[in-house]
Amino acid sequence: MTVVLGFCLFLCVGSFSANQAIAKTIKIKAISAWPTNDGSVKEDYLGFIENANKAFKEKYPGQLEINYIGGPETIPTRDQPEGLRVGTVDLYFGTPAYYVGIAPAANTSKMTQLTPWEERESGAHALFDEIHRKKLNSVYLGRLGNQIPFQLWLNVKVKTPDDLKGLRIRVSPMYIDFVKALGAIPIETKPGDIYQGLERGVFDGTFWPFTKYIDWGFQEVTKYAVGPGIYNVCHPVLMNLDKWNSIPADQQNFLMEVMKQEERAVVSRDYAKIESETKKLKKAGLEFIEFSPEDTKRYLDLSQSSGWEGLIKRSPDDGPKLRKMLSK
Repeated sequence: MTVVLGFCLFLCVGSFSANQAIAKTIKIKAISAWPTNDGSVKEDYLGFIENANKAFKEKYPGQLEINYIGGPETIPTRDQPEGLRVGTVDLYFGTPAYYVGIAPAANTSKMTQLTPWEERESGAHALFDEIHRKKLNSVYLGRLGNQIPFQLWLNVKVKTPDDLKGLRIRVSPMYIDFVKALGAIPIETKPGDIYQGLERGVFDGTFWPFTKYIDWGFQEVTKYAVGPGIYNVCHPVLMNLDKWNSIPADQQNFLMEVMKQEERAVVSRDYAKIESETKKLKKAGLEFIEFSPEDTKRYLDLSQSSGWEGLIKRSPDDGPKLRKMLSK
């Protein structure tokens, strides 16, 4: 009888312990600003999630798990930052351009001349974290999708930057100041409207990350890649601050180390992608238009001056600090 009671007690305790372990598992709901088939989501973000889950399974089995719940089909792109702020989702992968109205200083990341690890050394990473904590109730883990420029894509042939005056260019807040400075007409639309807009001539061209153009099929309705690329694609990974605070300190540090490793891997892939995508775009029939050396310098100088002018105007306190921290 004693043996039977002891065995039953063992089962009860074992069951309680198992349930307790399950209850302690921290579940993180992850979302992306772009669809799952987008290259940066598929390779960079989902790669980070997969590697983080694998690392946690080995180091902290059963204690933390990141679950990707989807992209814009789950929560509309423009509503995602607010969803992160209030805790509807826990982990966000997007661009500061989509929450520039909430945290304008975060959008300075596009102007960076540094790698993510150099930003940690310069103090920029810490300041970005402070900004996101205050404005978006979130922790700035780092950024994936880095050394990729924004390219101007057109269906109108031009020879100089002056020829861009009066053209209708689809924009996001990421480069709207530059488009205005060029004398072009900015047209804001959702990413999902770009293909049809180019196809139907709603606008004459668009800026878009160089290595993501084919992902969206835009090369099918585009004729020219114009001038040098500008700025850098910066895709931050943010975690809701309340969720972050629910994670033990040692696991927070561990997750940050996974992010640091992933940042280096993404930068390495980015450089290789630029070369391979150039070949694919030329094979698809796109013509690359290069400005003269003088016009190229004028074009790049204007992108920098107009970009920083707009950013500092919107963020007079943090803008000047970040300009120093993000410049070589």
